[in-house]
Amino acid sequence: MTKTEIYNSDYTKLNHAYIQIYETFQKLSEAPDADGEVAMVLAGILRAFNPTLDKIKSEMTVKTRFKNEAPAQKKPEVVREVTENGGVILHPKFV
Repeated sequence: MTKTEIYNSDYTKLNHAYIQIYETFQKLSEAPDADGEVAMVLAGILRAFNPTLDKIKSEMTVKTRFKNEAPAQKKPEVVREVTENGGVILHPKFV
């Protein structure tokens, strides 16, 4: 497997791991008895992981989608039909 194939297949898993680490770090930072050493290690992982994910994503050949991204909607083709009495009917072209 090439690195690009690995990036394409594993980016989503790595991104989910980053999100999970971030969420854990956030919860831990709000805990009154948070372990400073663990929080510091998690913060270090996040600082190193973020640019690495950006680099992986930039070298991917598969486009990633965000949930709030709407799929491109194609405009329907319009057919112009002239009736016997000269009237015009516009309707979508059915395939």
